[in-house]
Amino acid sequence: MLQAINDKIKGWLGIVIVVLIGLPFALWGIQSYLDDTGPRYAAKVNNIEISANEFERTVSRQRQELLRQYGGEMPVEEKALREQTLNQIINQKLLEDFTYQNSYRISDSVLSAKIKQQFSNEGIFDRERFEMIVASNGMTLPMYEAALRSELRVQQAQSALTGTSFVTKSEVSKLAAIDEQTRDIKVLTFNIDHYATSGTATAEEIKEFYESNRQRFLIPEKLKVDYVEITSDSLAGQVEIDEQQIKDMYDEYVATVGSREQRMASHILISATGAEKDVDIVARALLDELKQKLDNGADFATLAKEHSQDPGSAGDGGDLGWVSTGEMVKPFEQALFDMEKGAVSDVVQSQFGYHIIKLVDIRSEEVQPIGIKRYEFEDELKADAVASIFYDQSERLASIAYENPDNLDVAAQELGLEIKTSEYFGRFNGEGIAEDEKLRKIAFSNLVLEQASNSDIIELSPTHLVVVRMNEYVPAMPVPLETVTSKIENILKVQNGHKQAMAAALDVKTKLTAGETIDSLKAEGIFVESYTALQRKDSAKVSDVSLLNSAFEMGMAADNKTSYKVVDLTSGDVALIVLSAINNAENVSEDRLAIVKADAMRENAIHDYSSALRSIENNAKIERNIRDVE
Repeated sequence: MLQAINDKIKGWLGIVIVVLIGLPFALWGIQSYLDDTGPRYAAKVNNIEISANEFERTVSRQRQELLRQYGGEMPVEEKALREQTLNQIINQKLLEDFTYQNSYRISDSVLSAKIKQQFSNEGIFDRERFEMIVASNGMTLPMYEAALRSELRVQQAQSALTGTSFVTKSEVSKLAAIDEQTRDIKVLTFNIDHYATSGTATAEEIKEFYESNRQRFLIPEKLKVDYVEITSDSLAGQVEIDEQQIKDMYDEYVATVGSREQRMASHILISATGAEKDVDIVARALLDELKQKLDNGADFATLAKEHSQDPGSAGDGGDLGWVSTGEMVKPFEQALFDMEKGAVSDVVQSQFGYHIIKLVDIRSEEVQPIGIKRYEFEDELKADAVASIFYDQSERLASIAYENPDNLDVAAQELGLEIKTSEYFGRFNGEGIAEDEKLRKIAFSNLVLEQASNSDIIELSPTHLVVVRMNEYVPAMPVPLETVTSKIENILKVQNGHKQAMAAALDVKTKLTAGETIDSLKAEGIFVESYTALQRKDSAKVSDVSLLNSAFEMGMAADNKTSYKVVDLTSGDVALIVLSAINNAENVSEDRLAIVKADAMRENAIHDYSSALRSIENNAKIERNIRDVE
């Protein structure tokens, strides 16, 4: 709805602001779902209530946005989402109150300019669109203006809080020097396949592992859902075509085709301002003479080259190329478009002087009969009508399903929809509507599975929406031990290989520390790689990025001696990093210093803003309704 923060604060700061305070949402509500006991607000901020309706609607919007961003998978648990959302709304209210109490103000002219900027089309303010969008979000114009004014005040505060951050030249130099350091290392990789024993696990070991890790050996859970759906195809039958609309569209089509007609023209121009009568007489007499010559068969192009005073076309024999309506002055255009192909006009007067016009050729689009065009018009009218009905019904479905979270009956009855039931499906596969990954993830979400509520609107495609609720849930079942015995054997073999590789790495580390050399300790299953002047950005040079991260976390041992570190690799192997030197950069380029400074400024701005927000919160009176959050 309001996009001031998102539009005006881009990049790193925009991300931080969104994380810290969230985006404000429309303050439109539903009938309270709360009972008559306890407070009917989610929180109070300095005695300003955050209504339960506002909180629930914001949670729903946040949930939908996260599902969209993460491909239908919720990145956080429902409780965490609710807590985070309430904190975001509280922070927003804190900032709004802070800006007001500290005399941040937005003038009417600034507010008006912002509204015009948001709702202008090709530089022209579209008031109808402005009123329609505001109304569609359940707001009056004064409500919208007040909310936008508040957001702009918050932007002022954000700029003030972050705009004073700084970093000293000394700090930049130190940070850049650290950032430009390089490392000389050797990496000894201990391959787990080599260190895995050849023997197989015993039956007792397999059973013990199975009992300790039952959750890893389960027949996947499955779910069956009830759902209602809206599709554009199902709505097409509700549309009736108005014959008058067909006729109006055809008339408009004919007029449009006619306006697209082009004419190839040439002309002879004799300039005359009309300010002196004698000049007009001479010009007109010359054109009359030329017209007479043309009537007697003279070549138009030749006469234009000799007599035309139009510098743009005279050299080309008066050729003006293809001309459309609206491109020439009115007297010229009227004469040209009243002529027949090949005709030469009488003398035509315009503000540029006197013209003789020749119509060389005509090209235009063929007007198709209404019997052919009506099918196109019908499809267009039907598509527009279906889109309108689809939008209206999807809005109603979203509202009804949300206000009646315990069933789909009300939505089905009010919208004339059929409640359907899916086949069983799992988290990772399904048939029918459950083929859609987004739907499966929402169906297994906390909202549907644990709270047994209707889902939010799920967009399977731009023309297909559904709302689902749980019909039946079948929990995961243990897989019989005999079915997974071979799998467990392989797991135990890998675990044993890793254990042995880790022991070998620690043993080599001990020997190297005692003074033995890497060459003397080389053995089968140990692979040695050397890296000189390795940089922080050299992730492509190493086999595993954890090697790079670990190397730059290490420091030299006492007395600047070689240091050692054992790390697990993502491949499952074990590595021993031998750090022999830390190389400091002698000179750091000005470009690099500028980048480091920008990064440091960004970090300081984030820190300053976070500190200011915490200070505002610590000095505020905040009351949370824990029941709403949980």
